[in-house]
Amino acid sequence: MRRYCVIGLLALLLSATVTGAAAQDKGTGKAKKKAGEICITFDELPASQAFGEVDREAVTYLLLQALKKHNVKAAGFVVGQQIDGSYDILGQWLNDGHLLGSMTLSNQDLHQLGIEQFISDISAGHEALETMLSGFGQKKRYFRYPFLHYGNTVESKRQVKLYLEEFNITPVHATVVIEDYLFNLSLEKMGKLPDSAAYENLMNEYINHVIDEIEKSKRLAKEVLKRSCRHILRLKANRLNAVYLDEMLTALEGMGYKFISLDRALKDELYSAPEAYFGPRGVSYIEMIKQSDMDLLPAE
Repeated sequence: MRRYCVIGLLALLLSATVTGAAAQDKGTGKAKKKAGEICITFDELPASQAFGEVDREAVTYLLLQALKKHNVKAAGFVVGQQIDGSYDILGQWLNDGHLLGSMTLSNQDLHQLGIEQFISDISAGHEALETMLSGFGQKKRYFRYPFLHYGNTVESKRQVKLYLEEFNITPVHATVVIEDYLFNLSLEKMGKLPDSAAYENLMNEYINHVIDEIEKSKRLAKEVLKRSCRHILRLKANRLNAVYLDEMLTALEGMGYKFISLDRALKDELYSAPEAYFGPRGVSYIEMIKQSDMDLLPAE
């Protein structure tokens, strides 16, 4: 795997923009063409909770600036109980042409809740967001399972799926799952003004991790689906992605990836394919299909 190195200058990380040079392909200096299509999504809007204080406005500003710079239309998934006091922040996402969906009211784990309690949490989360979506004219309703946990029993998966279908809510799966919370923790440990070398080392390590995971998902698609697919990248709306997103998107552009909307990504037949995965880990949708209980899948 070719490694990418980002060379940047350190700037204030929470209340100002970050300056940096574009990621480069050190092997040839030439961009790869037609590497694939990928949709960018963010969990836990307005901003992912962390151990330290989170500046929602700064995180939002940096994410939206990077998306605008690279002409990316993303999708974000909102935790309902975090909406109060953040209407202006969420409105910025909609004003910029991005889509919003829900992650329930409390972002609790289906595997830790009763089925009725989880469905009630979905309903409350959508109700909390509905006025804003209607006001901005967003017609479709989207949902992402917290922790990518779809249910660890046949009945829990079935009942939640039926609820979403009844109310015409589209679940948004992910094919590229990034462990960005671990890198975010490393960034937080550096403080608000980290050493420039440590900052750049973490940037390089993180962007290479993202690239590696995308390439791994491409190989898995060829193995499981016998074809390429339109990928959906799952990130968190956290400080890490706020300060590194511009460099990440630059690197992916340099490799030849095309950024696509959520609606275009969901037209891939992959996202309507059945699965019967009951493992404890939240994994990509392709991995869920691969690890499905074949006895519980519908006959072809």
